[in-house]
Amino acid sequence: MNYRILLRILLLTLIAYWSGLDNLLAQDTTNSISVEDTISLDVALFDDDEPAVISLTYNVKEFLRNKNKDKYVKAKLVYQINDTLNISKEIRIKARGHNRREVCPFPPLWINIRKANFNSSYFESTKRLKLVTYCARSQSNMNYVLKEFLVYRMYNIINPNSFKVRLVKVKYIDTGRKNKEYDSWGFFIEPEEMMAQRLNARVLKKDNINYQITDSWETDIMSVFQYIIGNADYSIRSRQNVKLIMLNDPPKNSIVPVPYDFDYSGFVDAAYAIPGDRLGIASVKERYFLGPCRPDDTYFQVFDYFFERKEEIYQVLRSFEYLDERSKNAALKYLDEVYLSTINKSYIKNNLRRTCRETDLVKR
Repeated sequence: MNYRILLRILLLTLIAYWSGLDNLLAQDTTNSISVEDTISLDVALFDDDEPAVISLTYNVKEFLRNKNKDKYVKAKLVYQINDTLNISKEIRIKARGHNRREVCPFPPLWINIRKANFNSSYFESTKRLKLVTYCARSQSNMNYVLKEFLVYRMYNIINPNSFKVRLVKVKYIDTGRKNKEYDSWGFFIEPEEMMAQRLNARVLKKDNINYQITDSWETDIMSVFQYIIGNADYSIRSRQNVKLIMLNDPPKNSIVPVPYDFDYSGFVDAAYAIPGDRLGIASVKERYFLGPCRPDDTYFQVFDYFFERKEEIYQVLRSFEYLDERSKNAALKYLDEVYLSTINKSYIKNNLRRTCRETDLVKR
């Protein structure tokens, strides 16, 4: 064979080789985050303190048009596992929260993952997730989200029988506006079935369960916590912003109230939060006790329990890097109104007994 032909074949081979290598290198740099749809997601979503990173792609106008119709719209969820790996899933979303659907331009979400097939034992029994979002696009509304997240974290310190939460960096991509993007803070709330399984309990779906039936210590802890954060937007009897679980610990089998949704608390102090008409208070920042009437010694014991955990609670606030210092100081000052008070019989009479709920077990 002519040496010129051999040389030409050799040159063409080298060109093909280097072209393939260049293409491979280009793929590695331009696709630095690969998207896999079949990878297993066996990660404990609520066992990590670092913020999760997700994006939600959907038609925002269509979503808002249906926010009061209890109707799902299609969306795409991308969950960033690490710097080099994402999981992309087709999901459905709809608005949640009776009050916030009415007052918020952008209400919190139900994320339905029933058909997403995450290939994960962790999400095996989970059909949908709660995502708490901002109410409107402003810095103050971002702060409401962050402060409500902190309320959950504080209650985790007070009571392990509580919902876990996970802070989330959310990128919204609006397909109805040429994929316009905007970022916000949010947080996931642990599904109640997942919470119950973690606590070796079962969820109760019954109304008209009152203070006589629920575990007295658990009820008093929850009630005083709600008082400290200035939240009167809950009810055990109607299960308003309270889930009921029964701990599988025979022979006791305690019924435990587990609170959630704290955006109407004085601690969060959301601009849209208005106290109930029957409470007779002008602002959610005015504390109003809705717990059962107990002997003074019981109240002293509960407050001592909270005071023993004061520094741990305050540290959660001080070390939270995503909330600005001004908002932190305002939140700490609000807690100080209780923590720096002298809890005596006079305080109990003027602040708890005035509005506490009678039970057949304890009479005033």
